[in-house]
Amino acid sequence: MSNRSAPASIGPAPEDRDPSFGQSAGTRLNKAAPSAAAAGAPSAPAAADSGLGPARNLLLSGRYLYKPANPKDDLLVTVRVDVDRFFPQQCLSVTVWRQIARTTAHVVARVTADQVLGRHVRTITATVFYRDGDAQMMPGDRIVLQASGADIQQGYQEYALTLAIAGAPERRYPLTFDSPHFDPVDLEVDRVEHAGEPVLTYDTHAHPNHPAGLPHETLSLATIYQRAGFATTMSPKAQVIPLSAAGVNGTWSTAELHDAMATYWSLYADRPQWAMWMLYAARHDLGRNVGGLMFDDMGANQRRGAAMFSESFLFDAPAGDPKPKAWRQRMLFFIMTHEIGHTFNLAHSFQKAFGTGQGAPGDPWIPLQNEPEARSFMNYPSLVAGGQEAFFSSFRFRFSDDELLFMRHAPRRFVQMGNNRWFVDHGFVAPELIGLQPGWRLDIRPNRDLNVYRFLEPVTLELKLTNVSTEPASFDADALVDGHHLTVFIQREGSPTVQWRPMATLCMQERQSTLAPGESTYGTQMVSACSSGWLIDQPGFYRIQAVLDVGLYNVVSNVLRIYVAPSRSFEEDRLALDYFSEDVGRALVFGATPGLAQAAATLEELVRRCPDHAAAMHAAVALAMPKLRDHKRLVATDDGRGLAIRCDRATPEAAAERIAPLLQSAQDAADTLGHIPYFETLDRVASALDEAGDATQARAVLQASVATMKRRAVLPSVIQRTEQKLDAVETRKK
Repeated sequence: MSNRSAPASIGPAPEDRDPSFGQSAGTRLNKAAPSAAAAGAPSAPAAADSGLGPARNLLLSGRYLYKPANPKDDLLVTVRVDVDRFFPQQCLSVTVWRQIARTTAHVVARVTADQVLGRHVRTITATVFYRDGDAQMMPGDRIVLQASGADIQQGYQEYALTLAIAGAPERRYPLTFDSPHFDPVDLEVDRVEHAGEPVLTYDTHAHPNHPAGLPHETLSLATIYQRAGFATTMSPKAQVIPLSAAGVNGTWSTAELHDAMATYWSLYADRPQWAMWMLYAARHDLGRNVGGLMFDDMGANQRRGAAMFSESFLFDAPAGDPKPKAWRQRMLFFIMTHEIGHTFNLAHSFQKAFGTGQGAPGDPWIPLQNEPEARSFMNYPSLVAGGQEAFFSSFRFRFSDDELLFMRHAPRRFVQMGNNRWFVDHGFVAPELIGLQPGWRLDIRPNRDLNVYRFLEPVTLELKLTNVSTEPASFDADALVDGHHLTVFIQREGSPTVQWRPMATLCMQERQSTLAPGESTYGTQMVSACSSGWLIDQPGFYRIQAVLDVGLYNVVSNVLRIYVAPSRSFEEDRLALDYFSEDVGRALVFGATPGLAQAAATLEELVRRCPDHAAAMHAAVALAMPKLRDHKRLVATDDGRGLAIRCDRATPEAAAERIAPLLQSAQDAADTLGHIPYFETLDRVASALDEAGDATQARAVLQASVATMKRRAVLPSVIQRTEQKLDAVETRKK
């Protein structure tokens, strides 16, 4: 948790035995920072008033380390200096930790003075504005960094950090220059054979629509992140993944992407590391609407994997564009950079301000403001005023200042891939701080008589967005399901509030839809588990509230109170040990795919031991869904030298057998699954059976679906669509 005001203590500094700067405890530090030419970056402006410009011209930004000469002293200090090079934020950040005690503290300070005090001495003073970690490790609010060198032609050779403490002696720590970058990052880009070549470089003047004065250069993906502050390397282990299995359609589901990353990324590991994996494929299962996604937001180690799809709508140049090929290349480069940005825990420019207020639990980073007009890699060019034409006319191939501040100076656990979870630390605004938007109402409810759930039973909520104004109103048609617009807050009474986010977030083409006055649209979400684990897994009362982003406004729902009953049997208690796992949560959302074999076994055991349990209905659906479609697996080729994609054929008759309990106990199944998932499941099974030539069984499923719809007073339009499908099946059967 952050502490933005409490003082702290770093511990005793080494005694200065030599009055000359930079010599402490008998040690002289002489590792020089690189010159401007060596770093390949522009020089900082010279001081205009001191006449001592050469010292100011030397680059100083980068990472510095303090390691005590005495091995018994386990204090380590890292200083990140951000005052020159590319897009300087005029900040210093300091991280200190003691290895034995495993305690750490982190501060970020804004530069208040940057002075040249002698021909070869530069002093930077900064004031702390953010704290995190142990409140007793970092004293005072003023930080001073000094750099000096006997021979200015060789650059600086000596550095020191001074912490000013009111009423106490200053503490000075000699530093060693470590790197011109703040952290190292390994980027691995693999591609599927038929997807084309990933665009890893771009000529900034290739398209005529660019800012006046934009330097003409060829930027690489590595260069973008190097300028953001990271020593970026492109992995030499990138490979081409062939499509060789007959009948494979070449599209990807989120579960398949995650399985592929876990199997074939050369650096894959269940731990945080400065590395990420990108798969360049042709198309997502959902079609051309999906241009890319950061799919890895499941489990304890997240934000490691992303994907983009070359056949998406995102890369179709506008009609009449003077250079459509260059336009496409620019967008391919842009979206690749955008999706990798998500792995650094960057949100979309227009979605930063959700969450808890400043200083509230769960808000360890500086609260962020939405930047809907930002010319940043993290924005959607089509959403700014004037659209893509206006965006690229002033886009300078960079991240915004707020994003750079976060990437460079936030506590590293927030930024490092595989560390803190997706979107947890971006300063969400608490629901009570969000004003209701006139004209919209958001209702959350379970489609059942009582808000009571059995132990183990997943909680599925129906969301209803209603236009309560007197005029037609437009909204994003995918707002309730795409993962970008919806946030849910859950509180078990007596415990802190936790935040639910969907397990998958998709970059989809915005599809504007319109609701007439009084008209509603519906969606559904299973909220018991999310990318941060299970949130509803204990008996007791829970309060649930949702926030929906509708255009520029946030619409807050009613507060729903539910009750989860205690376990009724030893069998339920025994199953809970394996059931409340991240893989079972994933299987309930995405289906029990072959990559989730252990979760599938747990769900099989649940159905076998507790066949009448409400949770067994959810398990049946999870076990049935993968059988409705051909499922792709990445495997090693027979010669062991490459990779290939194999296909497990669909078995819709097996899926129909799995969902038989949903037909036998239709009312109970609709109660626990919710209307939308229940009827969608029956529709998918019937369609698969019909396509497989089993019209008789498809007809039986659709007839049961229509009968249940009528008993539960489902919308007439929904019943009519299902009856039309039933008529078509009966016609083919004859």
